[in-house]
Parts: sequence; structure tokens; C-alpha cells
Amino acid sequence: KRKIMRKTVLLLLMSFMALGAFAQDPGATEKNAGNAAWKAKNYAEAFTNFEKYLQIVNFSDKAYIYNAAVAASKMNNYAAAEKYFEMAIKKNYKVANSYLGKAQAEEDLKKEGEMLATLEEGLKAVPGNVKLESMYGSYYLKKGVEAQKNNNLEAAAADYVKITNLTNVDLKSKAFMALASLYFNNGAAILQKASPIANTEKEKYASEKEKALGNFKKALDYVNQALKLSPESTDVKDLAKQIKDAMK
Repeated sequence: KRKIMRKTVLLLLMSFMALGAFAQDPGATEKNAGNAAWKAKNYAEAFTNFEKYLQIVNFSDKAYIYNAAVAASKMNNYAAAEKYFEMAIKKNYKVANSYLGKAQAEEDLKKEGEMLATLEEGLKAVPGNVKLESMYGSYYLKKGVEAQKNNNLEAAAADYVKITNLTNVDLKSKAFMALASLYFNNGAAILQKASPIANTEKEKYASEKEKALGNFKKALDYVNQALKLSPESTDVKDLAKQIKDAMK
């Protein structure tokens, strides 16, 4: 009888210990199900289970907040991705990737203003981050080209100048080249337009020529900055030569 009682007590104790261990790990079922779905690349199911798990633990697991954000992004649920990447940022978890993920989600949601604000915040939090700078720089290069095509010189220049404040050498060089080309082309256009009055309206032509020269000087300044960053680039050297020839 004593042996039976001891066995019974032991079994009960083990049962209580098992129950206690289970009670100390809330959300384990959902978490494990999410991990299994992730391994199977079933991101929709992974996200659903991660979100359930996070709700159970009151969103205290910053790693799984980030995992939920990535899963949401992979299943093209950009609103959820934006939400969870923002939570990861506030938890100070994988800050650079979280800012990048949030910005990409906002880009897909066509939330341009929010995307730019996110990128700028990210660059302040993680200065010089290659991926954040690349997304930011590529955006303003594209916007600058669009403004240039619409003959909006000031807007294009402002877009390119934003890129020159980055640390990425390649992006900065491209921005300085874009600025140099912008002012060189504008100066050349002014001269071409004024050429018919070179002999008939000499004062007006001289004034237009001075405007063109001002543009060429700006172009030369920018191309020289590009040369400092990319001294071996044949494109930069060729543009520098064209600008100097035009100023003669």
C-alpha cells in the first residue's frame, strides 16, 4: 500500500509540475504553430499565429513583433507590416531593418509623406545605414528626374541636393553629376535661345550670356565635387571638359 501511495503521490507531483510548467509558458501553442508555418513558408498562417501569441503575452516579445511584421510583409499585408514594424521600432528592436520595412510598407500603401518621414527618422536613428540611404537617395533621384522632365529646375535641384547630404559615395557622386548636368543643360539652353539675337540685340544677348555663364559656374562647382568622389569616372571627366569648353 505504501508503495502504491508513493507512486500515486509521485504521479500527482509530476502532473502538477507539468501543469505548472505549461502555465508558465502562455502562448506556446500559438508560437510553435507560427514557427512551423514559417518554416513551411506559409506566411499567412505564421502571421495569424504570431499575432495570437503576441496578444496572449500582451505584445511583450519584441522578437516576435518583428517576426509578425516580416510575415505580414511577405504576405503583402502592408498595413499590418507598417503597424508591427512601428512597434518593433518603439521596442528598439532591429532598428534599421524595422525602419526600412516600415518605409517599404508605406511605399506599397502609396503613403509617400509617411514613407519619407520614416526614412528621415531612420537615418537620424541609424546614420549612414546603406539600405536606408539607398531607398532615400533612389527616391529623390527619381523625383529629380521627373521634375527635370517637367522643366522645373528649382524642384529638381532641391531633390538632388537632398542626396548630397548622405554618406554613400556613389549616391552623392550621382547627385552632384545630376546637379552639374542640370545647370549645364540649362546654361546651354539659354545660349541657344539667345543666339539669334547675338548681332541684333547685343545688350540683351550679353545679359542672357551672363545668365548662361552663371549656370555653367554652378555646373562646374558640382562636377568638381563629383570628381573628388569619383576621380576615375570617365563620365565625370567628360562632363567637366564640356562645361569648361562652354565657359571659354
